[in-house]
Amino acid sequence: MESRIASAAFILVVATYIFLGGMGVTDRDNPAPRDAAYNLLARGLLSGHLYLDKAAPAALTGLKDPLDPEANRIAREDPRYRLHDLSYRKGRLYLYFGAAPAVLVFIPWHLLTGGWLPHWGAVVLLCAAGLAANVVLVRSVRSRIFPKSPGWVLGALVLLLGLGSYAPLLAARADMWEVPVAFNYFAVSMALWFFWKAVTQPEKAVRYIAFASCAFGAAFLSRPTVLVNAAILLLLLAPGGVRGRPSAWAAAVFPLAFCGAAAGLYNVLRFGGPFDFGESSQLAGVYVAHLHTFDGSYVWTNLRLYLVQGVDWSWVFPFAHEPTFWRLEGSLPVNHGGIEHVAGALVSAPILWAAFAVPFFIRLRRPDRSFLLLSIAAGWVALSSLLLFAFFFGTSSRYQFEFVPGLALLASFGVLAMESVLRAGTLVLARCVWIPLVLVSGAFAVLYGIDRCATDHNEYAVQFLVRGNTRAAEHEIETAQFLSPGNPFSRILSGVMLAAGGHMPEARQHFEVLVRDFPNDARAHFWLGNVLAGMRQWEGAKEQHRLAHELSPADTTIAAAWDADLARAVPQK
Repeated sequence: MESRIASAAFILVVATYIFLGGMGVTDRDNPAPRDAAYNLLARGLLSGHLYLDKAAPAALTGLKDPLDPEANRIAREDPRYRLHDLSYRKGRLYLYFGAAPAVLVFIPWHLLTGGWLPHWGAVVLLCAAGLAANVVLVRSVRSRIFPKSPGWVLGALVLLLGLGSYAPLLAARADMWEVPVAFNYFAVSMALWFFWKAVTQPEKAVRYIAFASCAFGAAFLSRPTVLVNAAILLLLLAPGGVRGRPSAWAAAVFPLAFCGAAAGLYNVLRFGGPFDFGESSQLAGVYVAHLHTFDGSYVWTNLRLYLVQGVDWSWVFPFAHEPTFWRLEGSLPVNHGGIEHVAGALVSAPILWAAFAVPFFIRLRRPDRSFLLLSIAAGWVALSSLLLFAFFFGTSSRYQFEFVPGLALLASFGVLAMESVLRAGTLVLARCVWIPLVLVSGAFAVLYGIDRCATDHNEYAVQFLVRGNTRAAEHEIETAQFLSPGNPFSRILSGVMLAAGGHMPEARQHFEVLVRDFPNDARAHFWLGNVLAGMRQWEGAKEQHRLAHELSPADTTIAAAWDADLARAVPQK
């Protein structure tokens, strides 16, 4: 029964990943997976070189300073080239991420299947593999430390680990940036499993220490931020029986050092220096080399955003929506890069608070050293990643996935601890709390992931409208409306398309219904005013623009329309 419940929960979680990954915006509008960034790197590696199998356009190579965001903007934003966030050096295009996902995931997939794995497929595959590793670890911990806990609890913990970890938010926008994050999640999950095997099987400790070091090394070859997590290898050398064995030190140091040297050589061959990972060569909307990437002034703001930032709630499915972060921009530190679909983990996934039950259990029951070391390791993985990204100049839900899985792992230990320590009456009360919290935390991650998918499709629709591709815009709007039927932004875009098609009376009626449904939506009033102005109904347009300006005074586009209305109302001499 235990295996059936856990298996059903695992299948449900992976199906959720597949749904969100398949419905999300991925591969940056590439016509085929073979042209996705990691497949371009895989094709380059299979051809015997380190740059992407993609020619840099003459619109870029002909520039005096190709990295200047103003100079390269036309080439970078041209949908034919898809250059954004690639790295450029000496006429070649590169990925500033490491090659491990290409070597260990994309190339094997191509060699085995003959096809090319899309980015979202890789993220789903890696998240499912990482979840499997964590489930096996928790099951082993339960058998050794909490043997009396009920079997059905493992099924609930699968939901906690699979959904409460924020993995749905990563799957919902699974593109080039999310692939190395998902790879590191899988690699670190494997490292923690090998860590557990090393502390529970001392006679085989050297072998498992080497495996853990290899896992961290592979992660470093994908994304160097994982290096702070690798400090848990020092815990494996702490027990007296292991500390004095040179083979154990060699097992911990050599695999990671070898991968570090490989990464350095890879960087030298690409960008000319062992510590140059290519960020300074990025083709981005800003001059990356001039950014204050890591700074102590970001810490408190980022910690607040990552841990306790709320979201906007409404009656519109999926109910949880990205906050209007532009309202926070005035309070952000100088040089902060902005906020991307963040939700405070401790308020949006409240089951994570169960992690704090672990130290109480350790103090009360004093379990064997293996559980203590594993708890410290999981805590360090979460805390070190959180602190590292607290210093980073931007905040994003994918960065949250660097530390929330560690908290989810600790929370699963906390649930097992409560099931083990609490007695009948108190245990029933505890279950009335932690079971709903698991469901609420998982449901939030899924709903907020759906909101991310709908938001991205709406944004793509805007891009297509700007390019004049109305057919593609219609498809994006239809997808967004399927995910969020009452979404006001999708309805605004539908009205804009009516107006653009010359159907002004229908557009007016459409926006009048919209402002009745969402009287506090500045954009709805703004576009109703635009339609009325297009019908030369100036007084009605002025009133709608006034309402829009009152609701969103910081919006410069709305302010410009309101100023134009005021200028029109002034009698001409």
